Amino acid sequence: MTAPTGGHKAELADVLAEVTGHLDGITDPRERYHRATAAQAHHQAVAAALQTERDMALADINAPGPDGQRLTYEQIAQQVTVGLTRAGVQKAVERGRKAQRQA
Repeated sequence: MTAPTGGHKAELADVLAEVTGHLDGITDPRERYHRATAAQAHHQAVAAALQTERDMALADINAPGPDGQRLTYEQIAQQVTVGLTRAGVQKAVERGRKAQRQA
């Protein structure tokens, strides 16, 4: 599951420049299709890895610090994330903890 990225939007000009960079000068539609597919697969993998990093960061925020204090799921939803409910934070924290154990 991908958590919302509320408050953060990609700049259209940056997105178009990157797409153009991947496909610049390619006139054959088959080659354009294959290059676009490869670029999409790459960016989906990057997005998945970034989501895992976000989940692990939330797990760290929820973990007790040196003073024994931690933010609850509710506090994280209110103070840290944009667009996540308490339940969404809990799921993200659980995914983050699982990813940390596997690392």
